Amino acid sequence: MLKNRKVELSTIIGKGSTITGNLTIRGGIRIDGTIEGTIKTDGFLIIGNSGRAKADMYAKECLISGELDGDVTATEVLELDKTARVTGNITAKVLTVHAGAVLIGNCYTGEKRPSNTSNVVKDNSSVSSKNADKQI
Repeated sequence: MLKNRKVELSTIIGKGSTITGNLTIRGGIRIDGTIEGTIKTDGFLIIGNSGRAKADMYAKECLISGELDGDVTATEVLELDKTARVTGNITAKVLTVHAGAVLIGNCYTGEKRPSNTSNVVKDNSSVSSKNADKQI
């Protein structure tokens, strides 16, 4: 599990801090404050319990305990802690989701993202209104 692992961080956005813009970071980053924009790192990315991000994020490994509104791509491992709330798409080689985590979006795991990422339900016009509320 990533959350019990010690990692080297080169950047920390502290609780109460707000950053707007695009960040490219060498090494690990921890977000306990608020960020809006894009984050790219070749290392570890952590959104702490108090962290809030409205951003697209790219990292080697990622642990989310706070809130993310945006897409996240982890080339290796992505872990959603029990307090995580993600609204966006996830792409990761390996994904761990703890009970209580919330994900509103699509999830792609494995070596490659599929080329056809359309929704499963394409046309529900043949569904009667009586059963329409039972569709997902």
